[in-house]
Parts: sequence; C-alpha cells; structure tokens
Amino acid sequence: MRLSELHTGEKGVIVKVMGRGAFRKRIIEMGFIRGKEVDVIQNAPLKDPIHYRVMGYDVSLRRNDAAMIEVISAAEYAKAQMSQQSEERSADSYILPSTEDLQALAIHKGKTINVALVGNPNCGKTSLFNFASGAHEHVGNYSGVTVDAKEGTFQQDGYTFRIVDLPGTYSLSAYTPEELYVRRHLSEEQPDVVINVLDASNLERNLYLTCQLIDMDVRSVIALNMYDELERSGNKFDYESLSRMIGTPIVPTISRTGFGIEDLFKRVIKVYEEEDPVIRHIHINYGEVLEKGITNVRHAIKHNGNVAKSLSKRYLSIKLLEGDPEIERFIQTLSGSETIIEERDRNVVQIEELLLEDSETAFTNARYGFISGALRETYEQNKIKEATSTQIIDLFVTHKVLGFPIFILFMWIMFEATFRLGAYPMEWIENLVSWIGNFVRGNMSEGP
Repeated sequence: MRLSELHTGEKGVIVKVMGRGAFRKRIIEMGFIRGKEVDVIQNAPLKDPIHYRVMGYDVSLRRNDAAMIEVISAAEYAKAQMSQQSEERSADSYILPSTEDLQALAIHKGKTINVALVGNPNCGKTSLFNFASGAHEHVGNYSGVTVDAKEGTFQQDGYTFRIVDLPGTYSLSAYTPEELYVRRHLSEEQPDVVINVLDASNLERNLYLTCQLIDMDVRSVIALNMYDELERSGNKFDYESLSRMIGTPIVPTISRTGFGIEDLFKRVIKVYEEEDPVIRHIHINYGEVLEKGITNVRHAIKHNGNVAKSLSKRYLSIKLLEGDPEIERFIQTLSGSETIIEERDRNVVQIEELLLEDSETAFTNARYGFISGALRETYEQNKIKEATSTQIIDLFVTHKVLGFPIFILFMWIMFEATFRLGAYPMEWIENLVSWIGNFVRGNMSEGP
C-alpha cells in the first residue's frame, strides 16, 4: 500500500521510500524512514496536498510524492494475520494491531529486496539467476508483448530477494521488444536494486548498457561475470578503480560455479540499506555541445511537464534528443509538451550543425568515448597472447606460399576419399542389393 492511499484519520508504518536522487533524500530527511509511524491528519479540499504527522512533526506532501512511499496499514496487518491463521475465524475477532505490531511487520517487509537482472545476451545472467534462485522461477510478461521474464526468490543474511531475470539486451533504446520490456520494467516496477551483469571478456561492449543505467539514475551493482576468463587471458583490470569512477560497486563472479554470488548479494544489501561507500550518482560527460542540449531540454521539462519523481529528467532529455519515439509519446501526455518538443527540435538542429552527425549517433559515440577513457585508466591488455588452435591453423592455411599447396593437398585427399575409399561401400551396397534380389527370387512363388 502507498501512503497516498490512506484516508484522513488512518495511520500506517513506513516500509520503504521509492524514487531516486534528491527527491528520495529529501523525503527521508523529512522523517519518512522505515519503521516510523505516520498519521494522516487532513486531505486538502482538492485532495492535494495531504497533511501528515511523522516523528512529532506536521508535514504536507503532494499526492504524487506520497505515492512514492510504501506503508503497512492496520487493515493490511489484519489481512496478513487472517491469511496466517484459520479462515474459520471472522475478521471481527481480530484485535486491532498496536503500533509495535505494525512496526514489526514493516521492518519484516522492508527486508524484502526487489532485484532486476540486466545485461547483454549471453553474459551469464540467466546462469546467475538459476544459481541464486535454485531455478525456482515462474514466468511473467507484459500484456501485448511476447517477451517474458523469469522471477524467483531466495534468502540470504535475513533478507528475502525477489529476483527478475529480464531479457538480454544491448541497450535501452526503443528498437526491439526486449529493449522496451527492460526499460518499462525499470521505470514502472522500480526495482530496489539492479544487478548489471557484465561479460568480463567483452567489457567495452557491455559497459554501453551500464552507461544508460547511469543515465536512468537507478541504484545498481555490477556483477563482473565470467571473471575466470579474464584471469586466464592475462589481461589486468582494476575494477575497484572503475567502481569508484562510475559510483557503482563491482563484484567479480563466475555464475557457472557460483563464485562471488554470495558476495554480490551482500553488496546488494549494502546498497539497499544505503551503507555502501562506493555508491553515488554521476553524470556522464557527453561533451560541451551535447551537455548544452541536455541542459536546455531538461529545463523545459522541469518548467513545463509534471514528470513523476521516479523518472530522471536528464535521462528523458537525452532520449528526447536521441529521437526516441517511446519517450516522445510519453512527453506528449504532459502539460506543456509542445514547448518541450520545440526546445528539443531546436537543440537537435544545433547539435547536428555543430557535430556534423545525427544526434543519436553523437550520443552513441560520446558513450563509447567515455567507456574508452575509463578502460584506458583501468584496463591493461596482455601483450603476450597465447595463440589458439584456430589461429595456428589459420597461420598455415592462409600463408601466401604454403596456402596453395595445402589447398591442392586437401583437394587430392577429397578426390581419393570420394573415388577410392568410396568404392568399398559401393561394393557393399551392390552385394547387399544382389543378396536381397536372390532371396526374393528364391522365396517368392512365380506368378500365373
């Protein structure tokens, strides 16, 4: 239940505060923290704002802001109590819960962490999900799309994790059903923590999705998966430095064997409880031209659109400048949408005139530029590479001198195998057909 759903005179106990960034920090600083009782004093005549009392202070919140606070009410407590005991007892036989009862249940519910697994295809994300959840999952999907996600639960260190294994995707654009599904889940379901699974053997490509998660301003932990392959390659990666650079904890894992998964979820708990020293929100610097466009569109959204606190205005600005059709349709539902779209169009023209490329390509290149710079500081390629068997074979068969003799040799082998070795099975087949013919002639009676 959300705080906005409580009526005048009702009370509840706070379970968690959702949202992001400065909004979430401000709400918590006002006293809306887990386990605290909050009373609904009065609704305004137009139902907005709402007057609350928390920690002995009177506070007014807009209804949209109150909707970002999850609470447990006396009615919910009674329902939970009834479901745990015999259904033969009537609801009237239950005693109204005390504040202590509500606080105990709120703290219990507050130890349930909703986690979303996000990553590129074939990064080991599903293997991590299966190891963590014991493969006890069910499939859910959004109506109207064929893409689905697996959901599972498991417990560790007194916390219950509800894990959703989202479809693999390379980005959060609006080109494929998978990309839309993942993006909608992150913005609508608002998981408490996102686990961004990276393939440690292909960091540059995988970190592109990480950059988009940073733009969305979601709390995340990076699982540096397939870490054994990175170690075998001899490449050196200072993931702790990169972690501090991007403000996101990084934990090495090998989902195939389970290595590091317990440490990964310990880190998820720290991020959820806001105890992790590394976690912080950063802005990827897209360069002077793009940053100016982002700032202009962001100001237009701020002053003309009543955007939910769960959505990053910077992220919306970037997607608008990229020409994302899904985000543009969303903006058109807001008040003042015409002003926002006009500001976007004006800045797109400036970007394309100055950078001599379309705005979407400009953002893509800027992200890869950021990734290259970050890896230049933290990643060192092994200069001595062990040649694979495929590379050794290629060395000979593609040689400018040896290549043709090897080709002729293999053609001769194929010819000999076809006509000389093939003669033996042909003789066996002829003998078999002859034997079958003789057998039929000897056992079948002559016709009339």
